[in-house]
This record gives sequence, structure tokens and C-alpha cells, in this order.
Amino acid sequence: MYVKITRSGPRRYVQLLESFRDETGRVKKRTVATLGRLDEIGGALDSVINGLLKVAGREGLPPAATPEVTFESARALGDVWALTELWKELGFGEIGRCQDRCR
Repeated sequence: MYVKITRSGPRRYVQLLESFRDETGRVKKRTVATLGRLDEIGGALDSVINGLLKVAGREGLPPAATPEVTFESARALGDVWALTELWKELGFGEIGRCQDRCR
């Protein structure tokens, strides 16, 4: 068995599939279960995974830790500074000097 992500229009779905051989020996695939839309699955998938692990006699997943996010105020002109540093690092400042010498 394996997991496959399929598309239907703009939406993506998670499916559980299995491979098998038909009576002629050709490999075929069949959908065992559609687990839901990928963007809506969230914590429901964790409970399915934990259930499968429990049936297999393995330890379940640890509970998902929610990261603590804090927002701090930005420095004034921080975006201008960042772009200036990026400009220098990429070497775009050298272009103007080269044009002056090349004339």
C-alpha cells in the first residue's frame, strides 16, 4: 500500500492505494480509501496514522507541538537596508563601475 496525491480541478486529494495482480498477471492499482482534501486534512490524518500504528503494534506519533510565534517590531528602514545589502552581495554595484571604465 502507498499514499498518492491526486488532482481534481484545483483541489488535491490524498488517497490510499494498493497494487495487485489481476488474473492475467498484470499489475493493477486500486483505491482503498480517499482520506480527504489535502488542504483540509490537518489533525484528522494524525489520528488515522496513530490508529494504523496501534494496530501494527508500534508506538503512536507524539502529539504535534504548536510552535510559539511572537512578532516583534521591525527596525525603521529595515527593508531598505536588506535590499541594499542584497544589491551589494549580488554584485550589482559593480555594473555601474564597469560601465564607467568601458566607455
